[in-house]
Amino acid sequence: MTAVQTPEPQEEISFIHDFAAKLRHEEILPRLKAYVEWQAFLRGTFLPGEGQEPPAVPDYAPVSINLDLTTACNFACDHCVDAGILNTGIRYTHERLLDSLTVMAGKGLRSVIIIGGGEPTLYPRFGETVRHMKRLGLQVSVVSNGSRMDRIAELVDCLEGEDWVRLSLDAGSDAVFQAMHRPKRPISLDTICAAAPGIRAMKPRFKLGFSFVVTWEGARINETRMVENIHEIVMAAERARRNGFDYIAFKPFLTRAEANQAEIVDLRGSDRHFESVTERIRAAVDEARKLETPDFRVYAATNLRALVNGSSSGYERFTEQPQHCHMQFFRQVLSPLGIYNCPVYRNQPHGKIADKAGYATTDEFARTVTTTAQLIRRFDAARECREVVCLYHDVNWWIEGLILNPRKLSAVDAVATAVPDFFL
Repeated sequence: MTAVQTPEPQEEISFIHDFAAKLRHEEILPRLKAYVEWQAFLRGTFLPGEGQEPPAVPDYAPVSINLDLTTACNFACDHCVDAGILNTGIRYTHERLLDSLTVMAGKGLRSVIIIGGGEPTLYPRFGETVRHMKRLGLQVSVVSNGSRMDRIAELVDCLEGEDWVRLSLDAGSDAVFQAMHRPKRPISLDTICAAAPGIRAMKPRFKLGFSFVVTWEGARINETRMVENIHEIVMAAERARRNGFDYIAFKPFLTRAEANQAEIVDLRGSDRHFESVTERIRAAVDEARKLETPDFRVYAATNLRALVNGSSSGYERFTEQPQHCHMQFFRQVLSPLGIYNCPVYRNQPHGKIADKAGYATTDEFARTVTTTAQLIRRFDAARECREVVCLYHDVNWWIEGLILNPRKLSAVDAVATAVPDFFL
């Protein structure tokens, strides 16, 4: 029998964004099948066999979460999509946070990306929290602004080959770094990058990345004009390679949609020179790729490549969503502000699943699973996400196809890898 595959994409999916393959991993596939059968039963496309109980909501935690440890931040970045929720003073009860992670790990959580909200290294018990997750057997990644490299260095010993740390730097020169990030205490791009080789040498197995959000003249957020950095793409790649980073990753600047505050690629201020902007980005990233070596890679995120390849048609395909977002069952956001169905809707009421302690006990876990099921039914992704260049576009449509024809489940083969990547 021929195995079911995802539809052939018009824009090649980056391997780190091949979420269908991750859901087909031999450890995750049973919960994918349970989810599809449950949804198919609700839709009337799957009938239990004689003597079988109707499928219930699968009793699983998300496979992967984004974890916002704090709302505190020591930068004032001009391009920050989360600026409205920073430094609010809202925080976790620490033991309840650890309890939440423990309960979720027991229910199938496999990876945690510490990202978003504020700067995670400012969380007073940052190292303790990371070590707790590693003791639970979770894959862990940290996205930091690089201002507290000493805090990163303190936990490197517990990181493993599938873990990674990525620094959000977005510049090749210190002048542009200062203009974009506006640190509240003196810190330079040179100082941050100078610390990278020492940290890298402490534990050669984990990955250290340099993140670069591409901004362009005319893009805006919160009525703030962005500092353009397209001209620094190659310079940043040179700096990343010189300082021992494993890779540099380029992705597009995001802003908030006026209608529902979703995170979207902003072209409103760039329509008249869209072709010029995308051509400059494409040429700069192509030039940066010439710096690749066996030990240093240059990545362009799927949504950036969709943006620059083929003008506006490149990204429009990724905005055509099915009515139901299935990935909100498999990955969520845990924040001091609550639990949300997607980073796109962090702190938005229509994306909220539960409060921040919604997974802290088994009883609260059960209630949150029920609430997730309700949100999957009522959240209209075709409408809410019509402007979102969604990285889960292809996998959502693939799962939708399985729900409409659950007999295809028998042809979905498991994928086994030596070092599985469960980050979603």
